Formats: sequence, structure tokens, C-alpha cells
Amino acid sequence: MNSMLGRLLTMLQLTRVSIAFGAVSDLWFAVILAWTIHAIPGVPDSRTWWTGESLGSLGVALGAALVTALGLFGCGAAFNDVLDARHDAAFRPGRPIPAGRIRPTQALVIAVLALVCAVIGASILGGASEGGLWSIWLTLLTASLLLFYNSAAKFVPAVGVVTIGVIHAVHMLIPSWTLPILLPVWWSMTHAMMVAASVHVLEEKRPVLTRQAWLGIAMGWIFWSVMLFLFVSGRGLDIWPESLPWWGPLWPAMAMLLFVVFVRWKIMTAPSLRSGAEKLKRYGAMWQALYGATWFLAMGLYTQAACFGVLACTGIIVMTILREVLGLSGRPLGYR
Repeated sequence: MNSMLGRLLTMLQLTRVSIAFGAVSDLWFAVILAWTIHAIPGVPDSRTWWTGESLGSLGVALGAALVTALGLFGCGAAFNDVLDARHDAAFRPGRPIPAGRIRPTQALVIAVLALVCAVIGASILGGASEGGLWSIWLTLLTASLLLFYNSAAKFVPAVGVVTIGVIHAVHMLIPSWTLPILLPVWWSMTHAMMVAASVHVLEEKRPVLTRQAWLGIAMGWIFWSVMLFLFVSGRGLDIWPESLPWWGPLWPAMAMLLFVVFVRWKIMTAPSLRSGAEKLKRYGAMWQALYGATWFLAMGLYTQAACFGVLACTGIIVMTILREVLGLSGRPLGYR
């Protein structure tokens, strides 16, 4: 029994499940938004299966999204540990592979199985909507971007930060790429890039972010922002529907301001900059659920906003228990 528990804890630490909450909340936000898009006045209905009345179908969609998010996150985290095994042996000997609790080949098997689970979840999402195979293709694209990040992009800070933002944007489109409101996707991309760049500075990683690197990050953010907005305009949609209050996006803006103030306090009270970086990564992931609540508030979907508010509080409690009580000190995907 103890041996089985030890293997389970090793797998959970390898796949960083203690900070996967942000990935899950992003997909759940996209699923619920697609499900209730017909309830927003003046917003085109994509006529996917999400607009049905069956709560059972919604439960299946949320379950499939959970499997997809955890699968992709676990796949990326396991790939990260396999590729960084030699570096971890010198600088992070407590990680599962250098500590000898799991072999690299076993970690690679876990990564592949996690990817298979993600594809299965995406097939359920795609098979039940007009998107068809798009959910599967976007899942495979996300997995490819994760592999690209861990094998090459993270060694060039500007490319790595931009890649993290693109991963978040593509990931949120897996449930329904035809969403008529894509401003939350751009917001998630921006938030992820902001957190990634700040973590790189706090952890004093090498190579450092020079002026050229910051310029590269800014140019990458502008490029992908333009691409996303061209995608919106190419479908004949507005960045923010005219039928919704113009001040609606102020809710997520307030959430972002609160995040900046909160993590600044956490960093200043942390015993070290590296510890502050850990807090920034952890709360940065958890804040995605709070963003979801504020976006639903902006759209006038108050029940969904309340549910996501509860989800945000529950997620913080559960993830803290997983990290502190079970000792899962896994880190979100970051530079090594």
C-alpha cells in the first residue's frame, strides 16, 4: 500500500497536478461560455451542441475538458522533467527523476499516456460539436507547442515567453474554436506572458531579459494580438459585442489590478525572490478562474460568475492542500 501511494505521489509531482488548476479553469470557462452563448443578447449563436438544454451533456463536456486540460498539462510537465533530467540532477536533486523515484523512460511513458488522455477528451468535445476534428487538431497543436517550448523555446527568453502566451490562447480554443467572443482568450494570453516574464526576472534565470529580449516579447505580443483580432474581424465579429456594456471589460481589468497588488505583497513578504517567483506562478495559474468569473460578470451571466467565483476559492484551497499537505511541490512550466 505504501509503495502504491509513493508511486502515486511521484506521478502527481511529476505531472505538477498541484498547479494544473489554471489549465482546467480555462477550458471550463470556454465550455460554459460556448454552452450559454445563446443567452447573451445580440451575440451570434454558433449553433453548436453546447446550446442544448441537457445538463447531462454539459457535465460530459466539463468532464472531457477536465481530462483534456490535465492530460496536456501532465504531458508538458513530464516532457519538461525528461528533457531537463541532467540539469535537475545538479540544481534540483529532489525532483522525481534525479531522486531516482522514477526512470526517464517511465516518465516518458506517463507523458505519452497523458497526451493520449488529452486527445480522448478532445475527441469527445469535438465529436459533440460542429467543430469536428478541430478540437483534436488544436489539442495536438498545443502538445506540439509544449514540446517546442521545453526542447528549444525556453532557452531563448523572448521566444519562450511568447510561446507560453500562444499555448494559453490555443488551449482555450479547444472546446469551441467558433466562439464569437475571443477577448477573454487574448486576456489569458496576455496574463500568461506577463507572469512568465516576471518569473524569469525574479528567478534571475540565464540568459537574462535584455532590452532586445523585452522588445522581442513586446513585438511577439503585438503580432499574436493582431493575428487574434484579424481572426475575429475575418469572421465578421466585433472585439467586444456592441450589445454588451462597454464598461464590461473593466471587471477583468479590476481583477488584473488586484492580482498585481496581491502578488506584489506576496513577493515582498516572501523569504527570497525565488520563493516569491513560486508564489507568482502558483497564484498566476489560480487567477484564471477569477478572470472567468469577471468575464461572466461583464456579459451579464451572473449565475456563471457566481459559480466561477466559488470555483476560484475552492481551487485555491484544494491546490494549497495538494501542495502543502501532500508535499507536491511541483512547479508550473517555466525556464530552467
